[in-house]
Amino acid sequence: EFELTADHRAYREAVREFVDSEVRPVVEDYEERGEFPEDLVRQLGPAGFSGVPFPTEYGGAGLDYRSFAITNEELSRGWKLLAGAVNVIASLVGYPIYEEGAEWQREEWLERACTGEWIVSLGMTEPGAGSDAASIETTAERDGEDLLIDGHKVWMTNGHVADFMLLVTRTEAGLTLVGMPNPAAREGVEFVRQIPCMEGEVAIESEVKFHDVRVPADHVVGEPGEGLRYVLKALDVGRIGTAAQGVGVAQAAMDASLAFADDREQFGQPIREFQGVGFKLADMAMSVEAARLLTLSAADQRDRGERVTKEAAMAKTYATDVAMEVATEAVQVHGSRGYSTDYPVERHMRVAKGMQIYE
Repeated sequence: EFELTADHRAYREAVREFVDSEVRPVVEDYEERGEFPEDLVRQLGPAGFSGVPFPTEYGGAGLDYRSFAITNEELSRGWKLLAGAVNVIASLVGYPIYEEGAEWQREEWLERACTGEWIVSLGMTEPGAGSDAASIETTAERDGEDLLIDGHKVWMTNGHVADFMLLVTRTEAGLTLVGMPNPAAREGVEFVRQIPCMEGEVAIESEVKFHDVRVPADHVVGEPGEGLRYVLKALDVGRIGTAAQGVGVAQAAMDASLAFADDREQFGQPIREFQGVGFKLADMAMSVEAARLLTLSAADQRDRGERVTKEAAMAKTYATDVAMEVATEAVQVHGSRGYSTDYPVERHMRVAKGMQIYE
């Protein structure tokens, strides 16, 4: 029986204010130019949104997972891409470092990610290893005091602009997490291409190859051979964030539809007055609220220290399906205008498809 406190509601307003003042005025310009918003992504740290669940001593905000869900939802209402950057820091990269990493790794790596100094990326997926993470072939072999990284990663979010990569590698002990600061400056790191995707050129999804890339052996995060377990635990957090992104995108698509249906007139009245449109809007509202409650429930359970593997997966699946359904209906409500890039609902529809797939 969860609730949002007055502090949660005040925090939500703070995120909304940031989105309204810093994001909405520029998002369409970035989208039109196909330019990754590096300056905005780096602003998320000083604004307090990048490391929401981590202690302030590591650059975080020291808040709970309901606040983390709120952050993802509200950022996604403005631009889902920014919420994706937050989610990578707080879950797949930041969570293993915080929970399992050495103290110096928290102080040097996690703090730089949380404060916005570093943009981070996770290297897990490979051409032959997607959901089947046990098939990962990238290796980290010991060579004196160093590790030599060899392998091929795809779908590395933010890879081309990353200041830090966390790689899932195979060692003698099994799957092992290895941190790699300043990847672009390292000999043997080959940025093959940016993978073109439905989200557009603003989104950086990288294909990267590693050829005997040397990193110190103490860059292993946690225990060798425990990497898969660490990533699976991080995915519980990441799926709460992705669920909240689904809620935010669905809410944005519904808001746009409500405004359009009030403004657009046909046959002498706003189209919202026609049952065919009004019923769509009512169904949107019900689905969005159900997805929000399921997401917040999972976040609240995580705040109580309980395992949320099932609950986070349920929330992620349902909320991202809702995002796709609501965005699709939003395009339909807008008619031919919804098919045009002049209106944001086509963007909501494109990013919703991605959210159904990842995490």
